[in-house]
Amino acid sequence: YNLLIDAGIKKGMHILDIGCGRGDVSFLLADMVGIEGSVLGLDLDDNALEIARKHASDHVLTNVDFIKSDLNELSIDNRQFDAIVGRRVLMYLPDPRRVISELSAMLKIGGIMIFQESDSTLSSKSIVPMPLHKQVDKWIWDTVEREGGNIHIGFDLWSLLTQKGLIIEKLQAEAVVQTPDKPLPRAMIVKLMLPRIIKTGVATENEIDINTLEDRLTEERENTNAIYIGEIVFLACARKIG
Repeated sequence: YNLLIDAGIKKGMHILDIGCGRGDVSFLLADMVGIEGSVLGLDLDDNALEIARKHASDHVLTNVDFIKSDLNELSIDNRQFDAIVGRRVLMYLPDPRRVISELSAMLKIGGIMIFQESDSTLSSKSIVPMPLHKQVDKWIWDTVEREGGNIHIGFDLWSLLTQKGLIIEKLQAEAVVQTPDKPLPRAMIVKLMLPRIIKTGVATENEIDINTLEDRLTEERENTNAIYIGEIVFLACARKIG
């Protein structure tokens, strides 16, 4: 929320949310722009879009809409937006530079493009050994990489956004820190990704042992009583100047 405010999201803006999934960011944006503004969410996942539309309907949200669209083959009418937002989406695109160029054409002069991307390059760090935590992170990132994802996308953001008509106003990185009393939801993430992890051959069901994973992570966290950096999140903001 604070990142979006700092980037310049405000009431009355008309925003395109790419790779919106179930609409978590879309609904946050819809609240920020108010009834004077609007949010259009794009995604290719029918199930995720159905969940997003149901949420919007149940909560009578009239300033947010969702449509199915492949970012690699963008097909939107001639609408222009004040801002284009994407969260963990560029890392999965085969040609993100081309997509950013096409998105820029949909942005008003003076409009902003905001991306938040997770990066594995500096992740899985702790002063004391936490082998299970590192192994779990490796399962997650290896799966993303084998699926074609760019696990070093954060370090590529500057070059991707350095395009004609765009000027980068902000590029920053923040560590996602786990403390002994505030664990990160690793076991839940692995459970959600389990079919993908197995399908890509990263690990077997027996190796993961999902039913005991949470307890084993808790035991390691309590025994080490240490801070652990799980991942680095990059935020980039670029403005269209021409």
